[in-house]
Amino acid sequence: MISRRQGHIGGVKTPIAGALALVFSVLSVGAVEFDKDVLPILKSHCFKCHRDGKAKGDFNLEPHQIKEHIGAGLQIVPGRPNSGLFMKVIQSDDPDNRMPPKGAGLGEKDVNILKLWITQGAELGPGESVTPGKGPLEGVWTNKSGKKIKAALLGVEEDKAILRLANGKTYKYPIASLDAESQRRVKEFAEKEG
Repeated sequence: MISRRQGHIGGVKTPIAGALALVFSVLSVGAVEFDKDVLPILKSHCFKCHRDGKAKGDFNLEPHQIKEHIGAGLQIVPGRPNSGLFMKVIQSDDPDNRMPPKGAGLGEKDVNILKLWITQGAELGPGESVTPGKGPLEGVWTNKSGKKIKAALLGVEEDKAILRLANGKTYKYPIASLDAESQRRVKEFAEKEG
């Protein structure tokens, strides 16, 4: 039963009008631009901990570095706002895992702008396009000491394998520290990637 009181359905208050207004205000803007729409959000909420000289979690959101975190299997997955760790921590209800860690977090409008930017491909602007990478290689990697590391291989950077652990943390692991079989798999992955 719908009551006659505005904003109520069957006696339960609903935020439909506010949500619709927000959706229409974001959608009426059209394409979200990194410099105009996304960068101000990052500067005001993220740069305190994720910028040049202070990239906590090896996660730098400066315009010249953020592209390293955009692609299939990375923190920001173009076209899939709910897949990457970036939006998961921004939207987390867990205060121990939510970003930013202090304060009320991002407002609904800012979250929706970031989600729309990612949905539209997480483009950075002229000359800074991101080519989606291939998917990560899930597996168990063994180091020379016999320790097994369950992680997704995201890529190879010089002499390091970029591994994402189950907890979402990304590490650059020296390839030379892996056993022969794991080194072979990393090498095959790198050849397919390049």
